[in-house]
Amino acid sequence: MEATVFDCKKQEGYSSFYYPHYYTEWMVTYRSIYGHRKEKVTTMTDSVRGGSGIANELPYLRKEDIIESDVMEEKITEQASIEEAFETLRRHYLYRAKSWSVPTIELLASQWVYIPYQLIEKTGRFSKKTKTYLFEPMSNSLDKIDKFPEIYKFIEGKVGKI
Repeated sequence: MEATVFDCKKQEGYSSFYYPHYYTEWMVTYRSIYGHRKEKVTTMTDSVRGGSGIANELPYLRKEDIIESDVMEEKITEQASIEEAFETLRRHYLYRAKSWSVPTIELLASQWVYIPYQLIEKTGRFSKKTKTYLFEPMSNSLDKIDKFPEIYKFIEGKVGKI
């Protein structure tokens, strides 16, 4: 399956799996205290847990061939993701940007984007037990897998008990 993924450097020797997000690009026209403004805004919707946010800076995107079984299943549909992002923008411009008129929000582009994650095993600092960590190449962060129950459940269903 060919998919759009974030372009980031992965750790060698570890397999990857992919977390789905829905990327939307909007043109927002509103009236501020300084007059009428037009802004291009990008939002990302978490397609597993739900919730949208405005994305200020995104890394480059690229097309990659990935194995379909390595992709987590979306729980939120494409249409629901667009509606969620629209509502996030509407609230932002009405309450945070303090628009003096109802903002006009127009969808320009949208697509599924997959964030790569990797499971890395490391030995403990003081004990010799190996622990499994979740590595996100995009932010170069390492965290315990127990903190992410939906990812833990996906991995457990795929490889068994961690």
